[in-house]
Amino acid sequence: MRIPDVSLRVQESVKKAIESMTGLAVIEVNVHVQGVSFADGQDDQQQRVK
Repeated sequence: MRIPDVSLRVQESVKKAIESMTGLAVIEVNVHVQGVSFADGQDDQQQRVK
């Protein structure tokens, strides 16, 4: 799964949730990816890609 695709889905989900909870129109949602972790049993420090 590509990070940009996941980020877009997160943006859309957050926008929809905020609009439905508040009744306000959301202009933009910013997503900042700070790292990527892979769950393959390695040490957490080695898994993180910066």
